Amino acid sequence: MTNNMKKQFYSFGIVLLTLVIFQSCMQTTYLNVRHAAQISLPADLDSVLVINKTKVEKGKGNQVINVLEGLVTGEPILGDKYGSKSAVKNMQKLVIESDRMDLIHNDIINLGLKDISGDTPIKSDIIDSICEEYGADGLIALELFDSDSYNSTNSAEVRTQWRVYYPNERKIIDEFIVYSGANDHSFSSVVPAAYSSISKAGAWGAQLYFNRIVPYFTREARYYYTKGSHEMKAAKKSVKLGNWDQAIYYWEVETESQTNQKNEGKAAYNLALAYEIKEDFDKALEWIDVSEAAGNMKATSYKAILQNRKSEIALIQDQLKRE
Repeated sequence: MTNNMKKQFYSFGIVLLTLVIFQSCMQTTYLNVRHAAQISLPADLDSVLVINKTKVEKGKGNQVINVLEGLVTGEPILGDKYGSKSAVKNMQKLVIESDRMDLIHNDIINLGLKDISGDTPIKSDIIDSICEEYGADGLIALELFDSDSYNSTNSAEVRTQWRVYYPNERKIIDEFIVYSGANDHSFSSVVPAAYSSISKAGAWGAQLYFNRIVPYFTREARYYYTKGSHEMKAAKKSVKLGNWDQAIYYWEVETESQTNQKNEGKAAYNLALAYEIKEDFDKALEWIDVSEAAGNMKATSYKAILQNRKSEIALIQDQLKRE
């Protein structure tokens, strides 16, 4: 073994040992964290229609073009039509499940061919007419759906364009292109893998765009210390039972009784996590400061997470307002 290889092997061993020690000293818990959207919708835009502007009408010759394209490229025939429907249906589902807006009509609304040419925005008078007919405050429109599928991997990549129309001010609140992908290895499915992959990628694209306009949840990992005193072990059992208040009690006892600064920093770190779980970010930041002051190196990065969550609160609340 050369010296260079020995150094690489030694470095890998150090990293592996560090990870093992880290995992043995800390346990993982997961929480659903709500983050602010990138776009803030007007408070009175809280009832919407979802429109598929990519809809291909029968008898207009577009099917022939799509069939020929599929034969040349090997892509599933009318796969984009299948995928765009999946994208719109998932967008409707997301609106229905949202606490920010209501879906006025759950059928897919189709526009005439003259209104769906290219990626040109829908005319304001058409938007006004549709919203007035259905009693909606606005529209979320799928404007473009373009997929590439790969038979060798049963995967698909999709490009979708979305627009949010706001008739009250006769303007487009947002327009954005989303790139998404998916694969399907469930060969037992009654739907061919190529179609299923495009469908999944389209649905995922709708999710990504919805996260852009409405505050969204993500599942995030957090870590806490468990080794040490009786209190630390008792707190670990409390967490496993979901009793965070009891865990707080044990960790507070630990910080008050500790003469070892390192152990105090671990308990304080855990208390910061407990108060994040309870969404008391002021208390969480107080305890992470204690942990940081005690020399806990992991406290600095966790403090940044807590500060970011606290800074998002006002924006999230504003984005969830409805009139």
